[in-house]
Amino acid sequence: MNSKPTHFWMRIIVFGCFFLSVGFQQQVGRLLQIPNELPAQTCLEAQEQGLSYAQSIPSPPPPPSPLPFPKTLTITAPSKLPTITLHGKRIAVRDFMPDEVAFQPFEGYPEDIARVGQVLRDADMGKRIRLTFFGASHTAGDFWTGQIRRVLQSRYGDIGHGFVMPVAMAKGSRGHDINLCSNGDWKRDYVGKEDGHGDAYYGLGMTVSSADPDVFAWAESTHQNPIGRQFSTAHIFTLGQFGGGSLLAQVDRNDPFLLPTNRENTELIDTTLQLPPNGHRITLSPAGDGDVRLLGMSLESEGPGVLVDAIGIRGRQAKTWLRWDEVLLRDMLSILNPDVVILAYGTNEANDTDYTMERYEEDLRDVLTKMQRTHPTSACILVGPSDRGSEERTNRYSIWERTQMVADVQRSVAPDFGCVFWDWQQATGGIGSMIAWKYTEPRLASQDLIHFTGKGYQVSADQFLLALDDAASNFQNTSSSTRFRFWKK
Repeated sequence: MNSKPTHFWMRIIVFGCFFLSVGFQQQVGRLLQIPNELPAQTCLEAQEQGLSYAQSIPSPPPPPSPLPFPKTLTITAPSKLPTITLHGKRIAVRDFMPDEVAFQPFEGYPEDIARVGQVLRDADMGKRIRLTFFGASHTAGDFWTGQIRRVLQSRYGDIGHGFVMPVAMAKGSRGHDINLCSNGDWKRDYVGKEDGHGDAYYGLGMTVSSADPDVFAWAESTHQNPIGRQFSTAHIFTLGQFGGGSLLAQVDRNDPFLLPTNRENTELIDTTLQLPPNGHRITLSPAGDGDVRLLGMSLESEGPGVLVDAIGIRGRQAKTWLRWDEVLLRDMLSILNPDVVILAYGTNEANDTDYTMERYEEDLRDVLTKMQRTHPTSACILVGPSDRGSEERTNRYSIWERTQMVADVQRSVAPDFGCVFWDWQQATGGIGSMIAWKYTEPRLASQDLIHFTGKGYQVSADQFLLALDDAASNFQNTSSSTRFRFWKK
């Protein structure tokens, strides 16, 4: 007789508890800025609507096996090349077409070249290897390094994108074969940033920070390309600091979780996530309880293969290393543990006419000393500046002579630190090549005659890969007792 009323009140109690629970969760969500719905389907939708777009995130299809090898470009020589000016004299531009440019190997001591080549030999034996590139705009755009990543991962295995900053540091900063998205007023910081923190805690040269719970950033496996479709380990690097706030992290459609950064001492925090080997999106947002400094992420997988990190900031010079906190740099490099560190600076040094070559050499030696202290086990490559020209008037050009001067300093200094040198300018044909590459089909040089087009970066990356292959094939079993320099004739 009393069962129906009892059931009625039990249902009321259950529903009441449910709605109270939902209300509590929503309140907590408001306090912590935890999104109650799924992340946005696309970056544009996320930027316009925040993180409340209700559609699900499609997982990328599994990568094909074997991975396709990047297509080789066909470059057509122009029928007529312009005139350039060298030392005030007009000279005819010779043929700078990539298929006719002389091979540019690594220069240095044979045992140092062999050490670089050993990395590819290790990859060939099924070992996991990592190349970490530091540089300026050439590296920040990830076109050059992206082609290197694609080729090496097609050969030896795709084990992730490596290091990435999900918030673009400047116009032109991007990641190859990875989807990045951010919104809002993240405070970008690096050496030379006028409104930066200026406290040396730059990690690998860059940080972003915010206390605003309405901003977000994500990094996501590519859905478009065969390379970069999955990873199984994510390192989230934050700066532990006194009074630091918390970072909200969300993996795919799973519940968000907090990453507190409040510490008594300033230190690196490495939050390592182990995930199923699949495509993933990792979304980060300040919880609103204080300033959070993000030092970047590394997206990786286990097993044999190659990682290629592209760590570049537009307009920077090698000497910016001297203003990075050494302990923080050491701790991050120890986690990445690169087999080869590549310093691809020089374009901005060549542009700075007040920067004497004597001072540049002194700074470069200090940079290499610091690099060896922070990660002494890695091989080292110095990449010289690429060619540069300037247009005086229509079809009349001059070259940038300081480029060779910077390259000569690198060539001289590299062997003293066990590094090898690769002459990017010579690899594209030498003085005047950037001007000539403006007239190729497809065009390989940008209009500014400083940067390459995407295809130009691809071609020059292939030249760098030839030098890597040469080091692996032709420099083995060398002994330090027979130390002499190997120079291209």
